[in-house]
Amino acid sequence: MRKILVGIGLVFWVVSLTGCENGILPEGREIDDLQLVQVIGIDKLSDGSDDCMVTVASKNLDIGIGKDSSEGMGGSTGGSTSKALVLSARGKTMFDAVRNIQTHSNKTIFWGHSEYYLIGEDAARENIADYIDFFTRDHELRIESKVYVVKGSTAKHLIEEFNHSDFYIADKLESLGNNLKLLSFSKELRVHELIKFLDIHFSSARIPCIHLVTRDTKEAKNVTDLECDGYAIVSDLKLVGFIGRDISRGINFITNTVDSSIVTVKDPTGQDVSLEVIDSNTKVIPRFKGDTLESILLKTKVISNLGEIQSQREFSDESTISFMESQASEIIKTEMEKALEEVVKLKSDCLEICDRISLRRPLKWHKIKDEWIQIFPNVKIDIEVDSKILRTYELVEPSGYRRRE
Repeated sequence: MRKILVGIGLVFWVVSLTGCENGILPEGREIDDLQLVQVIGIDKLSDGSDDCMVTVASKNLDIGIGKDSSEGMGGSTGGSTSKALVLSARGKTMFDAVRNIQTHSNKTIFWGHSEYYLIGEDAARENIADYIDFFTRDHELRIESKVYVVKGSTAKHLIEEFNHSDFYIADKLESLGNNLKLLSFSKELRVHELIKFLDIHFSSARIPCIHLVTRDTKEAKNVTDLECDGYAIVSDLKLVGFIGRDISRGINFITNTVDSSIVTVKDPTGQDVSLEVIDSNTKVIPRFKGDTLESILLKTKVISNLGEIQSQREFSDESTISFMESQASEIIKTEMEKALEEVVKLKSDCLEICDRISLRRPLKWHKIKDEWIQIFPNVKIDIEVDSKILRTYELVEPSGYRRRE
């Protein structure tokens, strides 16, 4: 019986941490009386004060019914045609700013539906732990929510500017996250994962970063859009730099977080061939001499399928497959080397190398862990990549190919 009671107690404790889930509303409240916040932006003010700015976005449920949703909401942007209702307020602390936001709304602001936290670049360069602390203490906010750093601007600017587009920002962020799983040049991060990351990896972390872009479409020019641009790198609880999407996939190969990706190689005739990465695994092998860590080997295996070919060459030939496998290995190795070089410069162990050494060699790790931040930038790290093409789907010749007589 005691075990049952303890289990029930734990369930209620977890529910209190995660806030509202699956559309559950506060007791005795009608949905029409609530403003359901889904996106929260956090900024550091640049006016010389220590104040912070909190910006929230919730879906505009009054679109198309001729009602001005901003009525009675001082400090808001977004009328009846905007996809989101946006409110902002400043405060001495996060808690203070959040309370001040309520004074700008004629509805009760409900935080239990929050899905995304956007941290402005200047705020992230201060001390990211200040904001994480608030996320975990407030009983309505969800630790399952996802975190992004806004590169090159404030979260407030990004939220307000994107509100001029034809898309609701929370829907766009969801779509962005789905694309990350396909391309693997970054990866979504949840609040509880960030907390664990900072605790285990010497206050280091990698957080996906986003920024505003403009695109030309068939329908219009200079359309506002969001784009993920690799990772924001955190060291000693502060943003110290960025890893662009041109090499950020190398981080995912090192950390075994590649869900799916495309590697483009050449066949022997010089035509492009697309390989679909379906699996990858990197082992971290520390090399000790006595109690001294002399070097680390990153040993990576990558499995791909043949995705698309553009040449008229037989692909059943083992020499052709081997030729492309060697290129894929070199491309992936180069990305890993460049990503590693940038991370070492930033003195951040956001690559999870420390805990992987501790798992493989726990006794040796115990002797060097206190000096790890000094050891990591100076230790020699070798990379080996073995890429294999698993399936060509029995495709001997490209579609429409006719053998010359």
